[in-house]
Amino acid sequence: MVLADPRQAGIDALLRKIYEIYSDFALKNPFYSLEMPIRCELFDQNLKLALEVAEKAGPFGPGS
Repeated sequence: MVLADPRQAGIDALLRKIYEIYSDFALKNPFYSLEMPIRCELFDQNLKLALEVAEKAGPFGPGS
């Protein structure tokens, strides 16, 4: 779950990146079933990296 101000710039890109990470590490895993918690170290690392990049971009994204 991501909580953000709807006016916040760059949130669409962040949500797309999070979904990309989710699909790469959960949905492509043949042993994963929906409703299961995601227990994958690479998923955690990539999600953390994406959030750090978004945080460094600032609260209103680049160029604001």
